[in-house]
Amino acid sequence: MGDASDGETSGALSSFRALPFRPAAWAGAVYPDDPIALRRALDGWLRDGVAPPPCEPVRLVVAPHIDYPRGAAGYARAYRALAATDADLFVVFGTAHATPPHLFTLTRLDYATPLGAVPTDRAAVEAIAARLGAEEVLADELCHAGEHSVELQVVVLRHLLRRPFTVLPVLCSSISHLAAPAEATRPFLAALARATSGRRVCFVAAADLAHVGPLYGDPRPPTAAELGAHAAADRRTLSYLAAGDADGFHRDAVREDARRRLCGVAPIYAALRASGRAARLLHYAQWTDGTDSVSFAAAAG
Repeated sequence: MGDASDGETSGALSSFRALPFRPAAWAGAVYPDDPIALRRALDGWLRDGVAPPPCEPVRLVVAPHIDYPRGAAGYARAYRALAATDADLFVVFGTAHATPPHLFTLTRLDYATPLGAVPTDRAAVEAIAARLGAEEVLADELCHAGEHSVELQVVVLRHLLRRPFTVLPVLCSSISHLAAPAEATRPFLAALARATSGRRVCFVAAADLAHVGPLYGDPRPPTAAELGAHAAADRRTLSYLAAGDADGFHRDAVREDARRRLCGVAPIYAALRASGRAARLLHYAQWTDGTDSVSFAAAAG
């Protein structure tokens, strides 16, 4: 027999699913909730970083999910790649910081933004749910309610794209503990490939990298030398993107996982696998306030 908390969770999930759209949870906090102010702020955050155009349409983008002011240079360089994509469907893999039990979690709800709602591709959601079962991909749907990783990408997409498009928001639980991520992720990625076959798709990985300092469980702030070592390790891990080597990326990303705490492993791994592309590193940075540090990158291919 379920306890009261089970009933509360079930009620909250039902209420969430009954909403007309997934509310913009971070509007007014991480970014302005006024449309004019938001466009002005985004224009400022995204003004830097011109990436040379690729020789074919971009199908893979790696972008930060740290807040816009701290990650502005990364967002700017990642989303310059949109000028070289003809996609009308964006599959956004974001970190599910709540670490739900199912590896991949969808939602049927459109994503609201102050600039207008971004439609979720319900046909793709239903196709995947029909193949894998709704329990597998929708049981943890409430995780979408407050998760910022996908939301911040959707807001940028709404700002930059002036053509019709849909998104498929996919929250990814941790795969850092898995010895064989290819086997564990294969059913979902196969269903995704089937559901999006013949479509013009761009896969977006909303992913930050290392998290170090007392806020993340370390006994003291990192030294400058330690930050330098973390940066070298991050760049080594990111080198696997250029080869399109998802398994190599995973193996390297989880080395010293308790020390580095890369929170974007699953989105990047899934986007590499789903796109079948390599990605060129466009930007790497570490944010620090002198006590804690978060690193992030931008890449496209």
